Amino acid sequence: MIRKGSDYVESISRNPPVTYYEGEVVKDVVNHPAFRIPVKTVASYYDLHWKVEGLRAYNRDVGEETSISLIRPRSKEDLLKLGEGLVKIYEFYRGFFGRSPDYMNLWTMVFFAHAEDYFGKHFGSRFMENAMEIYRESTKKDHFYTHAIVAPMYDRSRPPSQWEDPYIQVGITEERPEGVVVRGAAMICTAGPYAEMLWYLPNMRRDSDPRYALYFSIPTTTKGVRFIARRGFQPREGGEFEYPISSRWDEADAILVLDNVLVPWDRIIFFKKPELIEDLMWHTVGLRGWFNWHFMIQHYTRLKFLAGLAMTITEAAGTSTFINVQEKIGEILLYVALNEAALYGSVARAQELPNIVRPDPYISISASHFNMKAVPRANEILRLISAGSSIPIPAGAKDFTNPEERAYLEKYMAMKGFDALERVKTFNLLWDVIGSEVGMRYEQYDRFSRGDPTIRWAQTYTEVFKDRKNEFVKLVKEILDQMPNPKA
Repeated sequence: MIRKGSDYVESISRNPPVTYYEGEVVKDVVNHPAFRIPVKTVASYYDLHWKVEGLRAYNRDVGEETSISLIRPRSKEDLLKLGEGLVKIYEFYRGFFGRSPDYMNLWTMVFFAHAEDYFGKHFGSRFMENAMEIYRESTKKDHFYTHAIVAPMYDRSRPPSQWEDPYIQVGITEERPEGVVVRGAAMICTAGPYAEMLWYLPNMRRDSDPRYALYFSIPTTTKGVRFIARRGFQPREGGEFEYPISSRWDEADAILVLDNVLVPWDRIIFFKKPELIEDLMWHTVGLRGWFNWHFMIQHYTRLKFLAGLAMTITEAAGTSTFINVQEKIGEILLYVALNEAALYGSVARAQELPNIVRPDPYISISASHFNMKAVPRANEILRLISAGSSIPIPAGAKDFTNPEERAYLEKYMAMKGFDALERVKTFNLLWDVIGSEVGMRYEQYDRFSRGDPTIRWAQTYTEVFKDRKNEFVKLVKEILDQMPNPKA
């Protein structure tokens, strides 16, 4: 089943998660100033499936039509359709709103594909069935999943099991016949206040204590689940005229608290075997390749949008003929082209497994790690090519309603390629990307949402291409072996 936006709004309105905001529990998440924008955007995601071709397709695994983001690719052609479907979604978002329902749909589908060869093999038939049933539930109910991974930043010099309270990170406190009890928190859970379901999937590399080795799926309304939301970045009264990005694609972030939450056994897929995390992330399941592929698609569409914004501004200002400006726009276009090549290259060189066809991890991970620096650099280029002109913009739409003031604006705010109104709208858009709270939040997220860029770039050498080291070194060694040695 594929829902309509109204179905989602009705669901989250009727049964919202417990969310604290400015000292109070949010009563009406749909109309709350901090959440009404993302709620509306999530609704538009569901409606998009009924407006755009290629987002709905027959799902052979469940025998009915589902979102493309839930369909397991069995061929390179299927994988290409999945990738192009995700591109359509993120072109609608202009590359923003990365915690859209499709993101965790992809994870749920991958877990299903590896229910037997990973979860069943290592954890037993119960957990294999859990992975399969959670997927079937997702295809049937089309719920909006969010996720949480990162433990609170209490003391990064020690693993969480050595902290004064080892249950700052979410851990198992008790095992019962009906499930396990968990307590702790996760530092960031984007979309938690308006999501219907939660995947909790901790970073096992930070601490291999078995109490933390637990992956599970539960409703966000489960007893003991709490969200503490950050301050909202919703636009002021001017709304869409002054904040065209913020008013469409603001995402709410929150701290996830699990206060003695009972997780039923049938909601658990990974349990007390921390040594198996590498096989899930890098090998049999290859989850790191999948979610970086999704990030790559998000940022590919964002870079196209940023390139268009750079062209729009400089052509209107008459600076697009300047060689230094052309160089900078050309740099963004290089990033676009490299991401486009990575998207289609990752499909062309996809790994064809018996149970799923997955994008080439060398390409998708490398492209995603590259974008941790490329997207912020594109934002920097927009700052450079617009220079001081991004600052002196009238306060709001009401400036154009005063006839005397409007006459001044039309004379002094016009550009070579824009009248005053077009210029103000364009530079409001620019500022919302490079200078507003939402714009800066996205840039920070783009830099660090996959972790520390330094670590991720280093991992490209130490882990991603680890098994191809000999392939590259051989190219050098063959030349060295052919070089004559001096005679004694």
